[in-house]
Amino acid sequence: MSARSLSSASAPAPSTEPATVRSWIQHHRLLTFTLIAYTISWSLLVGGFLGAQTGTLNPDGQLVGVMIQVAAAGPLIAALIMLALTSGRAGLAGLGRSIVRWRVNPLWYVFIFVGVPCLMVAAVAVFYPGLVTGLTDNWSLLYTKLPLEIVLIAVITGLAEEPGWRGYAQPTANQHYRPLVAALVVSIIWAAWHLPNALFGPTLTDTATHFLATVVNGFVLAWAYNSTRSVLIVMLLHGAQNASNGLIRALFDGATAAPTPSSYYLISALTFGALTIVVAVLTRGRLGLGPAPDTNQPDAPVTTPVGKHADVPPQR
Repeated sequence: MSARSLSSASAPAPSTEPATVRSWIQHHRLLTFTLIAYTISWSLLVGGFLGAQTGTLNPDGQLVGVMIQVAAAGPLIAALIMLALTSGRAGLAGLGRSIVRWRVNPLWYVFIFVGVPCLMVAAVAVFYPGLVTGLTDNWSLLYTKLPLEIVLIAVITGLAEEPGWRGYAQPTANQHYRPLVAALVVSIIWAAWHLPNALFGPTLTDTATHFLATVVNGFVLAWAYNSTRSVLIVMLLHGAQNASNGLIRALFDGATAAPTPSSYYLISALTFGALTIVVAVLTRGRLGLGPAPDTNQPDAPVTTPVGKHADVPPQR
C-alpha cells in the first residue's frame, strides 16, 4: 500500500454532526422555535423572580428591567435565530418586509381601531350596564387615548412577540396542519408562554382565564395574518386587544361594580370565540388562507418543505 493510500485510509471521516443538527432543525422548525423562545423568556423571568425573592437582585433595578425586556422579546429573538439557521438572508428579509407591510385592505384598520374596541365595550356592557355611564362621560377616550395606546402597545409588545408567533410560527404551522388546527397549535404555544407571569401576582383563576382568552384571541390574530401576510397588522391587532382592556378599566374608574380580571378574560373569550366561529364558517375553515397554502411565497419565512420525519404530520 502506498503512503498516499495509507494516509487516506487512516484519515478520520468528515464529521456529519453539524449537517445532522441542521437537518433535525429543518424538520422540527416549530418545536425548535418554541424551545428557543421559551428558554429565553422563561429562564430570564424565573431567574429574575428568584433573584428578587432571595435578595440577589433589586426588583426595581436596571438589570431586572433589562431582563424583563429581553424576556418579552423571546419570540422575536427565536424567529430571527431560526430564520438565520434555515432560510438565511432571504428569510430575514421576508420577515422584515412583512413587519412593514401596511398596504392591506383598509377595512383591517377599521376593524383594529374601531371594531375590536367597540366589540369589547358592547360585550362588557351586556354584563356590566354601568359601563354605559362611563362611556357617556368619557367617550372622547375612543378617539384620543385609545388610538395612541394601540400604536404604543403594537410597537412595544407587538414587535417583541408577533414576528415570532404570527410571522414565523403561524406560516410554519400552516404548512403542517389544517388552518384551524394550525391556529390552535400556535395559540396554545403563545398562551402557555405567558404562564411564568403567574409568579408575579395573578391568582390561579386569573391565570386560567387569561390562558383561555389568549388561545381564543390567537385565532383572530391567525385570521388577520393569513389574510394579509402582514406582521404589522397583527401587531396592531394585538395592540387593540390589549388596549381595549385598558380602555374598559378607564371607563370603570371609580365605579363600584367593575369586572374583575377573570370576568373580563371570560367575556373576551366569549366575544372573540363567537367572532372566530363566524369567520370559520364564512371562510369554510380556512381562516383567510387560500385553497392551498403557497409555501413558495417570496415573503414566506419558511422555505424548506416538510419531510416524512417532521415532528408534525403534513396537511391533508
